[in-house]
Amino acid sequence: MKLNSYLIFNGQCREAFTFYAEVLNGTIDGMMAYAEAPPEPDSEQSDEGCGGDMTGHEDLIMHACLDLGGEKLMASDVSPENFQKPQGMHVAIQADSIEEAERIYAAMSQGAEIMMPLGETFWAKRFAMFTDRFGIPWMINYDKEM
Repeated sequence: MKLNSYLIFNGQCREAFTFYAEVLNGTIDGMMAYAEAPPEPDSEQSDEGCGGDMTGHEDLIMHACLDLGGEKLMASDVSPENFQKPQGMHVAIQADSIEEAERIYAAMSQGAEIMMPLGETFWAKRFAMFTDRFGIPWMINYDKEM
């Protein structure tokens, strides 16, 4: 079994995933707009599904997948009336070095709401919590050597 995070955006999925791919050294495996979806059988083109009525928003992203070295981060946009701000969760990044944690934090925390700036804690050489400029809550961690 694998567990993947699936993020929901309010129209910024393309911009966010392009940014995440660059900062996290990932590869976008696929990104499909609602306009690219095949028509529903026995109907005109339907944009309803889990994104809500996407009429007028066909350029928004129906599904995106970012490969992060075998880990997958997925996402889509929803119609503005169906968007709900993420709560009760954070996407956690386990950095491989102090330098990587600092690099990722410097890029992703630009324009972010910082809950805990990157710093040393009793459990980690580096740890931070913030909500990025796209509204996604993140944690960055680099463990102390045991």
